[in-house]
Amino acid sequence: MLQILSLAFAITYFEAGASLKIGLIHMHGVTEGWLEHSNFKKHIEQNTDISGVHLIDAYNYHNSLIPIWKQVNTIRETVKEIAANYDKIIAVGYSQGGVIWRGIIETWDDHNVDTFIALGSPLHGVYGAPGIAADVIPFLEWYSKTSIYWPIYNFGQIFGIFNYYLDPTHYSMYLEKSAFFPDINCERGDEETRLRYKRNFSKLRKLVMVGGPGDDVVDPWVSTQFGFYTDKGFHADPVTMQETTLYKTDAFGLRTLDERGGVVACTFNEINHLQFRDYKPMLDKCVVPEIEHVLKLYY
Repeated sequence: MLQILSLAFAITYFEAGASLKIGLIHMHGVTEGWLEHSNFKKHIEQNTDISGVHLIDAYNYHNSLIPIWKQVNTIRETVKEIAANYDKIIAVGYSQGGVIWRGIIETWDDHNVDTFIALGSPLHGVYGAPGIAADVIPFLEWYSKTSIYWPIYNFGQIFGIFNYYLDPTHYSMYLEKSAFFPDINCERGDEETRLRYKRNFSKLRKLVMVGGPGDDVVDPWVSTQFGFYTDKGFHADPVTMQETTLYKTDAFGLRTLDERGGVVACTFNEINHLQFRDYKPMLDKCVVPEIEHVLKLYY
């Protein structure tokens, strides 16, 4: 009876022409801060009718290197305070900010996130050295393809940037040593927690993954669209999202969301990693239409 009354109220609410209040909350990336995304905020405010755009002012610059779990648990409380002012929110994460949003969404019971937009974010993790760094640091590419996994997993987990490093050729060490990523990927942990994370992720209506082959930081770039390397590592090409183990096992609900039409990949060529912050043609193609769709859906 309660469900019937709730449904009747919802129908009456929308028939009366009432609209929901929609807000956008944005999380910045690593070694930068919220100020670097002022142009993003300005562009969205000028080109959509969204109620509010909020840039998270937390863990800026060197503080963004703090372990990801600590960032997630702190930022989630700030996000909850902002989200309480809205009926639905759109979550946007640039680079590491998208990884942080994954953690927030999966650990936030009864969240009101409608759409999650990831901009140049290593959603499936990183492996190897960023091309932009390998070009200027001697032997970095060789080191990243041979033995860098050992210090990263044994000493590097005190730095957040290494908490989503995933070496598929040393998977057992990754599961044992990585301080964050296996948890939100539901690759370890008790069944109750894994089911909770999957339930919360599956509550999303839509996931929008924005990336492109010009990304000179995320390796492989297809990680921005949940693709990744196989257990052959650098000896084979990366595979698409649908070919990954995370997708096939539906570990945290990615396949569930995709099968109901809730996953969108927006590929934008010829821009580098930093340009996924606020490059206007990219925003107009991949972000603004998604925001407008949400507004039309609930207004």
